Amino acid sequence: MALKNFAVVYGRVALIVVAFAFVAGIVASPLLSKSSLRPSLAVSQDDMPAPQVIRVKSASSTGGQG
Repeated sequence: MALKNFAVVYGRVALIVVAFAFVAGIVASPLLSKSSLRPSLAVSQDDMPAPQVIRVKSASSTGGQG
């Protein structure tokens, strides 16, 4: 019976620790995202110009003018 009581106590303590970590993660995530100092990789790639589409006129191989 004593082993079962220890399991119940450790289970409750584990649930309390997990709940505390969950709430702390929710509270800390907006604070940490505001304090990030380096730009993300996606933002730094926006500095590159978009590639230009090259359009080439090709001669018709099926016939001439009318």
